[in-house]
Amino acid sequence: MSIPPSTKNSGDVSAVSPLDGTPPARLDIANDLLRCAKLAQTVRSIPDSERTEEQRAELRRTNRTNTEALRRIVADHGWPSVTLVGLDAGRAAWLIALRCDDAEFQNGVLPLLADAVAADEAESAWWAHIYDRCCALTGVKQWFGTQFRNGPDSIEMYPVDDPEKLDARRAEYGLRPHPEKTAELRQRYGRDAA
Repeated sequence: MSIPPSTKNSGDVSAVSPLDGTPPARLDIANDLLRCAKLAQTVRSIPDSERTEEQRAELRRTNRTNTEALRRIVADHGWPSVTLVGLDAGRAAWLIALRCDDAEFQNGVLPLLADAVAADEAESAWWAHIYDRCCALTGVKQWFGTQFRNGPDSIEMYPVDDPEKLDARRAEYGLRPHPEKTAELRQRYGRDAA
């Protein structure tokens, strides 16, 4: 996988028209995406170490259902842009894509999301997270250090390529410095961040 330079932006989509009070073009799609994300968040709000097997199974079912809903939206409209669905629903689409375990689908949306970023219709950080998720799912070293897993003592980052330049890449894509993000994750989740 290569990193397309077209995905670089400030991560600020505030200049996009739906954020100036103009409603999204498709409120129906926006509402569907927000509903899907809310369903997953209900179970995700329970720490992983405290989830029952039934809750884990429910989360897997919800993730599959949400992925299928996003797959249909993408097939009909491309990546759900901020103009199409608004920033909150665009963020919901990103979270659905990020949390699915379908690397083929995620790889398929990467170029669509890159185009949306280039058009200031999505945040570059979204693209970076999904790119890293694809890497983690396929055993390739990630580029932005956004993906973590539970290690023997604490959370640990999936392997990253060219670690010396990690924070420079993160800054370019609107991500906070890696040590700061890692400390936040450890504080928020303790041992169980994955």
